[in-house]
Amino acid sequence: MTKPDAVASDDLLDAFSQLLWDINQLAQQLPLPDFHPAALTRLQRLLAFDCAWWGRSVLIDGRIEEHSRFFFGLPEGYLADWRSIEHQDVTVERSHREPGQAVIVDMRATTPGLAWLGERHDISELLCVIHTNPRTQLSDHLSLYRRPGTPRFGERERQLLTHLISHLAIAVDASQIRTLVARRECLEHQPHLALAVCDRQGVLHSAERGFSDLLGDEWPDWQGPRLPVHLDEAGYQGDRISIQCRPVLDLWLLTVCRLGPLSCLSARELAVAQHFGSGLTYKAIARELAIAPSTVRHHIRSIYQKLDVHDKASVATLVNRSPPG
Repeated sequence: MTKPDAVASDDLLDAFSQLLWDINQLAQQLPLPDFHPAALTRLQRLLAFDCAWWGRSVLIDGRIEEHSRFFFGLPEGYLADWRSIEHQDVTVERSHREPGQAVIVDMRATTPGLAWLGERHDISELLCVIHTNPRTQLSDHLSLYRRPGTPRFGERERQLLTHLISHLAIAVDASQIRTLVARRECLEHQPHLALAVCDRQGVLHSAERGFSDLLGDEWPDWQGPRLPVHLDEAGYQGDRISIQCRPVLDLWLLTVCRLGPLSCLSARELAVAQHFGSGLTYKAIARELAIAPSTVRHHIRSIYQKLDVHDKASVATLVNRSPPG
């Protein structure tokens, strides 16, 4: 290696190290919806590209099943256009043949389908790499695109992306964990609660410690990573746990709680039980809830029956010690 080459190599290593530091900082500082665009904008300073497709997927019978995606400078319609020529995309086979190794594809010189896709979206060449998580079997994939008339991708760029993808996958996980932590900070201290991130197909991407134990209460044989029940915005209400779902981009932020004996009470019965357990009389509860004392007595009888208790002290114990729900 000549001296100028050595200097260039040292400069590149310094720039790559700084890029890793910056992306790690972004993952720790930004909420999940803001992380991908910020990380790609930072990457452009070291590895030039015009647009990108970054996501998580799994290869099933030679076909890509998307679990999450982020388009950078590409329209949403790009996915439908790509689907229409997916069987002609040599990138899929080449990148999965050697996972972790970036590949360069000239979209104009491979198949008619890729040539059409490139012409339709004004892109001519792509640099693609995947990294597969051994636990979930999901693959983080990143495709960088350049437009016609720009310099071609070379071995330097290919090596950079090859060495970068595992760090990017870890950064995505860190950003998801930060989203969980931020969500927990908005909640009261609840020892019977755990948070997780999953995709719309029900595959876990990240989870707090204790999440698996809580799901095991409801489904003892569950091992993951795919959840044992389909989830949507309605969440899930089971015999032992409840799951709330909150959308974050194309993912779900999950809050799972262990249900206590109070979960069998109606909303009105729960309010009566809480006031009754705190020591209020029938008349005081009636004033607080703007209902008749006779209605309070009716609710108390129902509460005793549902909770299988017979005195105020037992109700107070359950109210004060049971987890939410």
